[in-house]
Amino acid sequence: MASTICGWCGDRTHMTMALEPYQLPPATWPRNNYGLRDDDRPVYMAAFRCSNENCFRLSIGWKDLYKVVPGSAKARIAQEALQWEPQKIRRPDFPDVPSEIAATASEAHACLSIGAARGAVALARAVVEATAKAKGVTGGGIQGKINALKEGGIISPLTADTSHQIREDGNSIAHGDIGDAPIALGDATAILEFMDALLDEVFQRPAKLQRLKERHEERKANGNQQLPPAPSGAPA
Repeated sequence: MASTICGWCGDRTHMTMALEPYQLPPATWPRNNYGLRDDDRPVYMAAFRCSNENCFRLSIGWKDLYKVVPGSAKARIAQEALQWEPQKIRRPDFPDVPSEIAATASEAHACLSIGAARGAVALARAVVEATAKAKGVTGGGIQGKINALKEGGIISPLTADTSHQIREDGNSIAHGDIGDAPIALGDATAILEFMDALLDEVFQRPAKLQRLKERHEERKANGNQQLPPAPSGAPA
């Protein structure tokens, strides 16, 4: 069995092979360093069933398997780290963030969930700049905007530092330097965590605290209204 996050139900589950693997046509096989088809790495595909009793739906897993490694395709593909379809696309909500910024941040997470690291980082950079504009910081470039947010007390120095990291990684994509330093998924994950922290500090945490404050004041007001009047002559 293979373990993965099911693209249907979203749970981490074991996938049980439901249909025997089959070999895909050579046109789908990987290419070697010379751009030629690598005839030593045929691609196999199989159908797997999710073990979640509330799902049981089929997903497709595939992998290129070196011919020189012993064992049947069925035995080997069940032990490999496979590529899966469908993939679970993660689109978190940001309910206290302005709608356009929230939609862009959610789209950044969707990019990351399908392995599109560059797209995720580029959108995170856009979120940083849009956040500054939403707070009235409209002049200058993104570097100046981040510094203005810090100087205005809207974000902490640490959040400013992580926002600059988003800016730097995003600039390499925005300026067309996409071949200079490929962005690993782990690095893109960290960038989106920085983005989430920025949105939490600027929008979500203040909104949550404001709601808590309003509920507290409402409870106090309701409590004062419900107190019975003191009996005549009783001590206050």
